[in-house]
Amino acid sequence: MSPRVVVVSVVLISAAMVAACAKPRTEAPQALNPSPTAGAASTPSPSALPASTAASPSPSRKPNPKPSATLKKSVPAGADIPSTPVSPPANDGVPTRGAGTFAISSGGTDVVGAGATLVKYRVEVEEGIDWLDHTPWTPSGFASTVEQIIAHPRGWTRSADSPITNPDEHMTAASWSFQRVSGDDYSVRVRLATPDTVDRLCGAAGVSTRGVYSCRFGTTLMINLRRWLNGAAGFPMDVQAYRHMVIDHEMGHYLGFDHMKCPGSGRLAPVMQTQTINLGGCTPNAYPFTADGDFVTGTWTAS
Repeated sequence: MSPRVVVVSVVLISAAMVAACAKPRTEAPQALNPSPTAGAASTPSPSALPASTAASPSPSRKPNPKPSATLKKSVPAGADIPSTPVSPPANDGVPTRGAGTFAISSGGTDVVGAGATLVKYRVEVEEGIDWLDHTPWTPSGFASTVEQIIAHPRGWTRSADSPITNPDEHMTAASWSFQRVSGDDYSVRVRLATPDTVDRLCGAAGVSTRGVYSCRFGTTLMINLRRWLNGAAGFPMDVQAYRHMVIDHEMGHYLGFDHMKCPGSGRLAPVMQTQTINLGGCTPNAYPFTADGDFVTGTWTAS
């Protein structure tokens, strides 16, 4: 064999060996970015994605999940009244009488919160009130305040992030969302009324409010105008905090909570404690949850 033929043969044999040892390029990078027409089965799971891709935020905000049920129930008639009820102060400038009819706040809100059970609430203010020296509370103004209380970060909507399990109340991972409505499809109505009207309507349900106290019955929460304007002597916080507390407390009864006792001296009082009657050594508190999202609870006690 001539030297030229030997050289050519060696070159051809080497090229063939290199081709036999080479491996095809993996298709994995294409699998991370499937074409628009690729089926769902070709889309990788999040765990298969690079860390930088899996950690990236969603390009748009995800909507809150829809509630799985709407709460519609009736609560027994009741009120938070001390064993020795007080009489209304004389000449305190609070309007005591209105028309006995109610104006419903118009419009409504979107669903607030992401809790599993939706509570639709309607807001009403008694008509025909002579407000004397007080700034009138219109239906829209009262509704706006109630909306703020309901949507507060420490209010009942926090239950979506901190579901409540309470054997005494037969609750397991309970959570609520809320929506203000103005029609007849409501779960509960919140009424602001003069002392005389509260006494009359609560009295018809078997509760004596004595011109001072609020009450609840059926699907109605009656908020006494006297305390709404002035707060309660037994609750040593300002009137704004009292308003939070009374709405959260009465709404808590509608949600299914009975009363709770002070969990210990110096600790926060549960919003379901009768704080206007006796703090029991607890620190006054207007909210169901702490700033950290802990539900403020205590030993259950019958209302």
